[in-house]
Amino acid sequence: MKSVSTGRINATIFYAYQICPREAWFYFHHINPAQDHELLDLGRISHEFSYKRDRKEIFVDNLLKIDLMKGELVAEVKRTSRHIKAARLQLAYYLHYLKHEKGLEFEGILLFPRERKTEKVELTPELERKVEVLIKEMMPVLLAEEPPPARKIKYCKSCSFSELCWG
Repeated sequence: MKSVSTGRINATIFYAYQICPREAWFYFHHINPAQDHELLDLGRISHEFSYKRDRKEIFVDNLLKIDLMKGELVAEVKRTSRHIKAARLQLAYYLHYLKHEKGLEFEGILLFPRERKTEKVELTPELERKVEVLIKEMMPVLLAEEPPPARKIKYCKSCSFSELCWG
């Protein structure tokens, strides 16, 4: 049984929405940040040099890019735990998608190599409902003709879209 349609919401959009709906709108409308942004480079380096022995970057339906499979776990690698709530929800989104669209049930694990931290994520019924509610909430925002208004938040100064919002 399929649940709430995810449309074209990929994992990046889902993650970004948790931090800044405007950023998610940009990604949804294929407006991408400058790829030479310092923090994007650091994230790519972290992915490239961490967990070399595990299977990396598994693409699912052009919507999910699973960082790696660690045994029977779907793993998401993050440079820092700064946005841990958003990271948990992104991983829950992967697990939800795999369950409802592919009929595969996995548990997940968040990996923070620089901090030497890990956190297991299980798709509980409560977390599954949260993902479905967020998808429903996101769709009107993402489908709008214009992005949500810029709102100054503490993450703006390190955001790769900062210049677009604040010029």
